[in-house]
Amino acid sequence: MVEYKIGIIGCGNMGEAFLKGLLDSNLLPASQVAGYDISKDRNKYIEDNYKIIISKSIKEIVEKSKYILLSVKPQNINPVLDELKVSLNCKDNIIISIAAGVPTFYIEERLNLSVQVIRIMPNTPALIKKGMFVVSKGKFVCDGDFSFVIELIKNLGDYVIIDEKNQNIATAISGSGPAYFFLFCKYLIEAGIRNGLSPDVSKKLVINTIIGSGELLKYYNAGIEELIKIVASPGGTTEKALEIFNENKIDEIILKAVSSAVKRAYELQEMLKN
Repeated sequence: MVEYKIGIIGCGNMGEAFLKGLLDSNLLPASQVAGYDISKDRNKYIEDNYKIIISKSIKEIVEKSKYILLSVKPQNINPVLDELKVSLNCKDNIIISIAAGVPTFYIEERLNLSVQVIRIMPNTPALIKKGMFVVSKGKFVCDGDFSFVIELIKNLGDYVIIDEKNQNIATAISGSGPAYFFLFCKYLIEAGIRNGLSPDVSKKLVINTIIGSGELLKYYNAGIEELIKIVASPGGTTEKALEIFNENKIDEIILKAVSSAVKRAYELQEMLKN
């Protein structure tokens, strides 16, 4: 008998981000959410902080939850799918997978069932309901269950629906993207400190600058090049800084970094077969 609307398998950083956003949105009460993690310490942490039900096993999650969120590392997906297969019911269960590099067709084939699989790639701003989600659906997904997942996501941020063949590149942009911005901010804060600002002042300047710039980019009716020109006056300080970025081929660095992330996603996908 289904007791919970959503059961989460894997309560690591991404699973927690999804859980926190879900509960903060008030779409579901904690009593309608169950969780399971292989780590007992992690289970206790999730139970103490979010007051959801902690299940004793994957089997219990499957038997008592309608939607099953797979929030496990791709390297660990096979044993989890093997456990799922024992108890999964195509009429009662819908799988939502946030495992990077794991296609819906792989899950369908591994389970050998006509199960509904919806693949989403969130990012960590889902913690504060500012997430960006990339969504693809497997071949057995029905409109009603897909609509529920979209409504769930809308409470956690924004989303795009794409063909699954583009999931790996989308993951390299939005899934990994926050880490790129955090890294840039780290060194920008450091630059402020090295040039005489206090750590608190430098951090505040950087954080609010990146937030404001993102909002301006989203809502201002101009292209990115135009926005750059607005800031970078000819012969000014910004122009000099941009020259250093360009001299050091920042465009090539970014393209190479994203390509490396995409390549790794495909490597993880290939590892599944072995």
